Amino acid sequence: MKRDPVCGMTIAEKDAVGTAVHQGVTYYFCSEGCRRRFAADPAEFVK
Repeated sequence: MKRDPVCGMTIAEKDAVGTAVHQGVTYYFCSEGCRRRFAADPAEFVK
């Protein structure tokens, strides 16, 4: 299980709507909206 860094929802990797890689780490997202918000400013969500 992975945690969407934008909304905090827990999701299985296979159920992720999208992914993004930031500094060599793959992040998983529950929706395309969360993935877009992360892509716009990853530093806001990775602390």
